[in-house]
Amino acid sequence: MGQKHLQLAQRVQIETLLKEGYNLSFIAKTIGYSRATLTKEIQRTTLHATMDRKVSTHISRKMYRAIEGQTLADQKQRNKKKSPTKLTLRREQLIKKYILEHKWSPEQIAKGPLRVGVSFKTNYNWVNHKRIKGLDYWALRDKGKRQRYHKRALSWSERKSLYLKKEDQKRATHQYSIEFRPSMIENRNRFGHWELDGVESRQSSHLLLTFVERFSRYAVSMVIKNKSAYTVSNAISDFCEKYKGCVDSVTCDRGSEFIALQTRQMLDQHGVKYYYAHAYSPYERGSNENFNKLLREYYPKKTDFAHISQSELDKVVMSINTRPMRTHRYRSRLQAFRRHCQYRRVAFDQRFLNPA
Repeated sequence: MGQKHLQLAQRVQIETLLKEGYNLSFIAKTIGYSRATLTKEIQRTTLHATMDRKVSTHISRKMYRAIEGQTLADQKQRNKKKSPTKLTLRREQLIKKYILEHKWSPEQIAKGPLRVGVSFKTNYNWVNHKRIKGLDYWALRDKGKRQRYHKRALSWSERKSLYLKKEDQKRATHQYSIEFRPSMIENRNRFGHWELDGVESRQSSHLLLTFVERFSRYAVSMVIKNKSAYTVSNAISDFCEKYKGCVDSVTCDRGSEFIALQTRQMLDQHGVKYYYAHAYSPYERGSNENFNKLLREYYPKKTDFAHISQSELDKVVMSINTRPMRTHRYRSRLQAFRRHCQYRRVAFDQRFLNPA
């Protein structure tokens, strides 16, 4: 309603109308501001003039002076511009170190033995608004969920990636439907096309992200902390970097973490095409479903994936990858995968194929 801040002319108008006996609702409608704005303006100016919090509303309206209100507003604006930032280099280094290395919360940093000299809300604001280089709310234990201020620090694309509307999800699944996937991928005639899924745990938010190459059936799995678009897209990015040159496409289900704009942008950055299977059609990702079933032999449904380390998971996946398969004339998935890597002249670090 009207301008953002009251100006001197409007304050004079308020003072004049108050003296003439008009009520705040009429004055607010006349000058184009809300009644709450007028009430705050009168209380703030009167309190500053009298330093008495017990002044009645009736008396404060009679005491209101436009010049005093404008002087107070100008002084506040000057102080705001001149006030130095409390984010010194020392505080920045301490906060970053204790959040990333020691996993402290901003509240523990503010109220604990460090005594950084600022409130925990200030610490949260610096983190949420990315004032500290290399640190944002995703580094916090609850990813900023307890402090809802982080929504203001997100860009439009980041917000959209986390909270896609239903119509946007339908549009994405239709545009990149499995129906548009080439027949050479469907028939498993080409190497480099993967299926993607997540194996969830009922005991915690942790889950296993699983990738299976359709031609060789070679499998990869990662332990991730949750199924948010940010976590899943970062895991997919790590996977694409490790197996660069052998990832041409990914087929997955219609989970919100896979449909999210952030995940799709990550795949686009790596030049990977993606397709969404139909709802309630696990047979369209048969290799992945079969591998997940094999994983369940090691990790039954009551397993808490929060207690599973990546190195332990790598050993389990490698034991599956080295089993002989009738499809490969009783060679293993790993042997078939390595052979096709050689065809593509792609060399891999042995750590990714033979975990310790």
